[in-house]
Amino acid sequence: MAESMIEVLVVQIRREFQIPPYFPDDALENYIREGKERLDKLNPGRDLEKDFTFRMLLKNYVYYAYHHKVNEWEQNYANTILSWQLGSEAAE
Repeated sequence: MAESMIEVLVVQIRREFQIPPYFPDDALENYIREGKERLDKLNPGRDLEKDFTFRMLLKNYVYYAYHHKVNEWEQNYANTILSWQLGSEAAE
């Protein structure tokens, strides 16, 4: 993932989820990388810039990681992840 995309996501996540400015960018960047790797394993080959469901799932992963609730993210978004995976297969 390009650094410019990470920077854009950090700005969007801070704004959308009201993450305070004193929380370090590098921590959010780490959450972004972790979440992207996790989502890439669930649905390989997706383009973060074109796939808005991918982007939404990643942003929400970061929000849950920020609150140390990653397991809850997986439970809460299981249906969305499944439909995202199935939609990718149907489109191909």
